[in-house]
Amino acid sequence: MTAYAAAGLALVTIGLYATITRTNLLQIIIGLEIMARGISLVFILGGAQSGTMSAAQSVVITLILIEAVTVAIALSLVVAAYHHNKSLSIAALRRLKG
Repeated sequence: MTAYAAAGLALVTIGLYATITRTNLLQIIIGLEIMARGISLVFILGGAQSGTMSAAQSVVITLILIEAVTVAIALSLVVAAYHHNKSLSIAALRRLKG
């Protein structure tokens, strides 16, 4: 089980690093997705260790559904920003003040 915990922690760390260091909007969304997969793995691991696997699975399924809606909205905003700026850079979005 400790290998799964290490994998979950590694996924969360990689996702957090990608979210913080990248300037491309799609790479940031991918980093958030990687982080969410790590959190899901930790939830499943916690449910397996505590004996409440059905509760953990319910939480993870709910997390996946909420995440799917969030990603759909984020990608639609990225597409709209790309059509407006012709760039996926965060720096291009910072110039939109006004």
